[in-house]
Amino acid sequence: MKNIYIIILTATAMCFASCSNSPTDKAQSSVKGYLKENLKNSDSYEPISFTQLDTLKQSDTSDTKLISLYKITHFYTITNSDKDKAKMTVSFYLDKDLKVTKTNTKSINGNYGTLTGNVYWKYNNYVGNKADAGAEITLYSLDTIRGNLKFEATADVQGNYKIEKILPGSYLLIVRSKNATDCPDSHLSNLRIYGDKIKQLFGFDIEKYKTQLDEINVLDSLYFKSSDNFPSNGSLSQMTASIAKTDAISKQRTEKIEKLFEAFPDDFKSKIKLYTGYSNAYDFSTIRIEEDKTENIITDFGITCI
Repeated sequence: MKNIYIIILTATAMCFASCSNSPTDKAQSSVKGYLKENLKNSDSYEPISFTQLDTLKQSDTSDTKLISLYKITHFYTITNSDKDKAKMTVSFYLDKDLKVTKTNTKSINGNYGTLTGNVYWKYNNYVGNKADAGAEITLYSLDTIRGNLKFEATADVQGNYKIEKILPGSYLLIVRSKNATDCPDSHLSNLRIYGDKIKQLFGFDIEKYKTQLDEINVLDSLYFKSSDNFPSNGSLSQMTASIAKTDAISKQRTEKIEKLFEAFPDDFKSKIKLYTGYSNAYDFSTIRIEEDKTENIITDFGITCI
């Protein structure tokens, strides 16, 4: 009877040990093992946290040799080659056995990268392009564990800039022209395309203005429809009437966008210096900085709106 009791206890203990080793635990263990083997300074590695283990759709896996079925993102710190402690965000892809097959980046050691660029605008068709001296460059980190990390630079007289010692990761690059302006529709387009990034960084949600945006969308459709229906083979009066109709729609659309900008919070407008629909031209882009590499960005603002 005593032997049977010992066997039951042993089996129960083995069951608990097996059950506690969940897929998430296995994935986390696999990631830690991968980092210990591949980090240049693995002794300085300190885990922070993990996201949930996600199951990928089959269509998300294109590598037929190493098919990734799962994904998990890991936050950790590592001492880089400059002896600085870097906070890292890296996603890991795993196979059916929860073994790491690849990462979303080769930059796992926290070594710094560099951003260089050139900014210019078009003065006119005769003079051509000119360096956008004084253009403001701001690089915002999109890695949530890094807080409000950002880097700033100003374009020199040749329109060139350089930012060094940038932690690897995803960033939102905003370039603000010194010499060119944008029209209201261009500014609104930027805010809508990069709405999720802007919401994350500045707490501003463009979708809260859905009613105004829907009205602008209607006018957009009317404008393009009117432009497409231009009577190129019609009489002079028909063409004149068509142009007048299209211009009227365009004017109404521009006025609505201007009023929309007036409704934006002053705090947000001051943060990115976007005060009106005709403010200085902006260029938004999402970039990734890789360790020990230089990313070069060329920004062409074209002809100024005003």
